[in-house]
Amino acid sequence: MNGANERQYELVYILQPQLDEAGINSFDVRLCDVITAQGGRDIATELWGKRTLAYPINHQFEGYYILHRFQMPPTGTEEVERLLRYSEDVMRFLLMRKDE
Repeated sequence: MNGANERQYELVYILQPQLDEAGINSFDVRLCDVITAQGGRDIATELWGKRTLAYPINHQFEGYYILHRFQMPPTGTEEVERLLRYSEDVMRFLLMRKDE
């Protein structure tokens, strides 16, 4: 489904600081599965590592920052946002459409 209706997206999200590498990888696999199920494809994932937050979120001062680039039809973003919104591991996320 490589049509003209696909868009490129950038997603930055912050995971709980107490997650270990297996927990981070497990969440990344779930996210990639949702993207694929919605007719999208993964382009790149960058682990930015554990960083200090600008302000505390739920009494946490650190979090794991991850940048995810992917391509998918616009209709699939709802399911991606649902996964991020209802996962207890995700502290914050920002999904942006990259315009050409």
